[in-house]
Amino acid sequence: MCWIYYICVILLVEQRFLPWYINFTTSVGYTKGVETKNMKITIFGATGQIGQLLVTQALQAGYDVTAYSRRPNALNIKHEKLQIIVGDLTDQGKLREAILERDVVVSALGPTMSMKRQVLDLPITQGHKAIISVMEEYGPKRFITLATPTISAKEDVKQLVTQLPSIMAKLLYPTGYAEMKEIEKLIENSRLDWTVVRMLNPNMKTNGNGYSVSFGDTKGKMNVSRYNVAKCMLEATQKDEWVHKMPIVFNN
Repeated sequence: MCWIYYICVILLVEQRFLPWYINFTTSVGYTKGVETKNMKITIFGATGQIGQLLVTQALQAGYDVTAYSRRPNALNIKHEKLQIIVGDLTDQGKLREAILERDVVVSALGPTMSMKRQVLDLPITQGHKAIISVMEEYGPKRFITLATPTISAKEDVKQLVTQLPSIMAKLLYPTGYAEMKEIEKLIENSRLDWTVVRMLNPNMKTNGNGYSVSFGDTKGKMNVSRYNVAKCMLEATQKDEWVHKMPIVFNN
């Protein structure tokens, strides 16, 4: 895998998509905890690694949390402010139950990492489509979802963190690439107050120094801890200035 990665970097430089060095402005750092406003939050993808961290952090911050799971007993978290709803992403009735009368909806759903060349179906796209449909009809309007820089933002400039993920995904993970591009269309064509938190190479490395974000026009690192991804998504629920923005999150 590594040799493909480096070949892609070299090709980008040779084709002048990437310079040998880039001058960047400073990125914005966020290390403070969330100022809780008794928000009611629904979390999709709550049983995944980032989703579980998001549920835990939201409960610790005082949120009323609704966790949506496709399997009963898949989320091993107990709390008086936690409600678990079991259902498929295509179950409109369960989706309405999970979404109605909430303040914000957060999706930590992630695409498959299959390397098969044939794209058969796009379950995460269909899940986003169903969630957005319910939100547009019944509310709330605030939606935060998870992606990679395969999804493009209008602020993006040509640099490693905005160019390489799309090329790598297209070469190695056709289904994941297709999911991201279709979700991009759904989000941008929706009537929601959305934020797309973009990440690269999520891992378990957390040094306690918090995270920073780039909006595609400033420098960004090529890795981030899952803890900081969850923290960024949670803090995005109270950042109105991030509406219709696509921050790339990375470790400080």
